[in-house]
Amino acid sequence: MRAKSPVPALERSMDILELLDNNPKGLSFTEVHSKLELPKPSVLRILNILKQRKYIRQENKIYKLGLKLLTFGMHVQDSLDLRETSRPFMEELLKSTGETVELMIYDEDSLIVIEKLESFNSIRIFAKIGVRFMSQYLDVPGKVALAFLPEENREKWFKNFKLKNPGPRAAGAITKFKEELSKIKKEGVYLDIGEMRPEIFRMASPIFDHEGRLLGIVGIAGPSFRLKEKNNFKAGVIKCALEISSKLGFTE
Repeated sequence: MRAKSPVPALERSMDILELLDNNPKGLSFTEVHSKLELPKPSVLRILNILKQRKYIRQENKIYKLGLKLLTFGMHVQDSLDLRETSRPFMEELLKSTGETVELMIYDEDSLIVIEKLESFNSIRIFAKIGVRFMSQYLDVPGKVALAFLPEENREKWFKNFKLKNPGPRAAGAITKFKEELSKIKKEGVYLDIGEMRPEIFRMASPIFDHEGRLLGIVGIAGPSFRLKEKNNFKAGVIKCALEISSKLGFTE
């Protein structure tokens, strides 16, 4: 006997999705209700919500899984492919720098850590898989992403920034930020020393897919005292990102 769920509506939604997954030709409202033995009002309400959110679709009174789930699957597949492809190059980067290596995938204005190799040094940065970066694009991976995203993405961000920060100071900040992004795009890498966290440096470079679109970010992080000069490690991070991109079919 199934334990009573603390969130019955959520469990019922999952039951419906799993039922439709097991019946690819689709089911009618009566069939969904009959197979799950749920109250008709609840079934109708959940079906309508799932349809509005495009998790399911309705064709001639038959409910089927929606294409939105296909998008989710593609994101997961991209994540798995990127991890598998990147790992050998990340291992080389760890070996050459001795610092923690982080791999992030770009997903709807966020960067999510999907793989990490931690430094063997006693003083090191601990990375967590699943952590999201890009708090308003002001952290290191976020700035790299914003520099290499399509122009319309950047302009949308700057427009939102103006709305949230009206006045002449915002205009000056945007001008300065655009200059910084241009430099990042030109160099292909960004280094932050203590801007986000005191005594910590973080360096990152973009990864592109076979169509030249931003797919993710790879970089290193460590204590600032081990970064002997600003250009130290830059070549290795850029090389790692380019090798991963090349393996994914990207050509400059």
